[in-house]
Parts: sequence; C-alpha cells; structure tokens
Amino acid sequence: MDLLDRVYPVAAPFLERVDASLSASGAPAGHPIWPLLRRLGALPGEVVSGLASLPPDGLTGASDALRRYAEGYERRADEVPMPAAWRGPAADAYGDLWSALSGALAGGPATLAGRLADTASYLDDVAAWTARARRALAGTVAECLGSAEALALKASGDAVAAATIGAHLLATAAEILDDGRALHDRWTGRLVELSYRAPAPATPTGAGQLRIG
Repeated sequence: MDLLDRVYPVAAPFLERVDASLSASGAPAGHPIWPLLRRLGALPGEVVSGLASLPPDGLTGASDALRRYAEGYERRADEVPMPAAWRGPAADAYGDLWSALSGALAGGPATLAGRLADTASYLDDVAAWTARARRALAGTVAECLGSAEALALKASGDAVAAATIGAHLLATAAEILDDGRALHDRWTGRLVELSYRAPAPATPTGAGQLRIG
C-alpha cells in the first residue's frame, strides 16, 4: 500500500463532486482546465480513479523472473558444446545449426537472453514510473483536499472552484503522461521481435559421411 492507496478512498466522494460540477456547470471561458480536458480526454476524478486502480506493486518480481530466464539461456548456450571428435558433413551441418541456434539464444543484446534482460530493465522503468506517478498524484489530491477551493465547493458548489481543482489535478496528470511518453520513447525499437535465420541445409554427398574419432 502506498500514499495513493491511503488518500484515494478519502478523496473519492470529493472527486466525484468535482466531476459532477464540471459535467453540469462546465468552467468559465478561458479557464486553464479546458486545454487539459481536451488533451487528456477525461475528467479529473476519472484520471485519479484510473491510476489508483493500478496496483503499486503489480510488476514486483516480474523483472527478476525474466533475468533468471535470461541467465538460464546463457547457461544452456554454454552447456551444449560442439563435440570435438565429430568429423564429416553431418558434423559440419550440426555445427552450423548449433552455431546459429546458440547465437540466437545468447551472447548479445539481439538474442533471446539479451531481449529478456532488456525487457526486465523496461519493466523496472515502468514500475518506477508507476511509483512516481502515484506519488505525485497522491500529493496533488492531498493538496486539493486541504485547499480553499475545496471548502468553497463543499459549502456552495462553486463551479469555478471545481474547475480550479480539476485543472490542478489534470496538470499533474499531464506531467505524468509526459513522463510516461518519454519512457516509451527511450525504449522504442529496443524490444522489437527477434527473427531467427536458420543456416542453409547441407547437401549430402554420399554415405559414410560421419566420422567419430
């Protein structure tokens, strides 16, 4: 449980009132909330509810599991060496195939092991973004709950107060969105699907091609 988990249940009725006021009365022309509403496409309470529904520890352990798989691939690539005593075309074909498979399995970023490790790092970044987002939004919700605008909204249903509260919440949400997009941009192209190219099959030239020893 984090700060948003503690703040949101208390704030939920208040946020519903903010959304109801905006839906019923709108906001004055030129109010800062209008561009934020157009950009985010959601009311303040909806934004807070959506982020509050994301479990703060939903990715805990996921990156560790992926790194264990990556390490396993690295070990497997090292555990299946080419038998030194094999000779002949069949042995050459096996060597070509295993070289291609092991090269796809491990040994660099463009391998299965490398892609799993990158995916684990990406999940770490997403988990960190989620924690930052929830912490920032919880702080903004707490500020709104203790504001003069909150008193005005509760006392008289002041529509301007509701719009000002909504703008403050949506401004934080916009910053969170920008942070998430920057994270996405940093990872663009780094997690694309890998393709495996098998070696061309060897052409048999007769019987008795394999020699051992």
